[in-house]
Amino acid sequence: MKLPDTRDRERIAVHSGHMRPAFIRTSFVGATLMLAMSGCGSADSGTAEPTEAGSVSESSSNSAEPTLDAKEQITPAGIASIVLEHLGSDAVQQFVTYEQEPGSVSVAVRLRDSTPHSFGLQVYSPEQAEMFGPAGECPQQPRRGGESQCRVLGNGTTVTTRVDSQGFSDDNVAGMVISGTVITLEDGGSLAMYESYDDSPAVSVADLEGLLTDPRLAWLTDPAVNEAGEGIDVEHNAT
Repeated sequence: MKLPDTRDRERIAVHSGHMRPAFIRTSFVGATLMLAMSGCGSADSGTAEPTEAGSVSESSSNSAEPTLDAKEQITPAGIASIVLEHLGSDAVQQFVTYEQEPGSVSVAVRLRDSTPHSFGLQVYSPEQAEMFGPAGECPQQPRRGGESQCRVLGNGTTVTTRVDSQGFSDDNVAGMVISGTVITLEDGGSLAMYESYDDSPAVSVADLEGLLTDPRLAWLTDPAVNEAGEGIDVEHNAT
C-alpha cells in the first residue's frame, strides 16, 4: 500500500477570499479526493459551529459499535460531525462538499488558521478500498522520500501516515503535506490530506491518525453520526 505521490496529483490553485474545489488524483486508487483551498485570513461567514441538535452527544461518541444491520452509509455531514468532535468548532471554520465519486464520500475542511492550506477527508466503500491493497499488512518497501509510518491494529486495520517536506501546489515552495490512510476491507477505507504553506501546520500527524482510526469514520456508520451532522452547515458546491 502506498500513499499518493505528490507528483501524481492535479494542481491546486489558491484564490484569496473564496473557496473552489480542487481535485487530487491518486495514481494507486484511480479516484479523486476533493479538497478546498482557503484564502489568506479567515472569513466571518460560513462557520462550521453545529446547532444544539447537531452537536455530537456523549452517548453517541462513547456507545458501543452498532451491528451491521443498524448501520447506514456515512454522509458528508456525518464526516463533518466527526471532524468537529476531534478538532473542535474553534478550529474549524467551514465544510464544503461536492458531487461525489461513486463509492466514496468526501468533505473539504477550511480551518480558522490564517495560513493558506488545504484539508480534506474521503471515505471509500469496501469495493473501492480494495484498490489500496490488502488490509492487515504494511508494505515491505515503503515509497522513498518523506517520512512514513505504518502499523496494523489488532482488528486488522492498516494505518499509514506520511509527512512530505514539500507542497504539492506549484506556488507552495515552503510548505509541507501530511497525509494518512486507514484500510479495513470489511468496512472500506479512508484517506486524509493536509497541505500547509509553511512548516508549522495547524493539523498534526496525531490529529489525522485520531480522525482516521475513529471507527465511526467508515462507509457504513452509526446512524447517530449522520444525525449529529444534520445541524452542521455543510456547503454543497456543484462546480
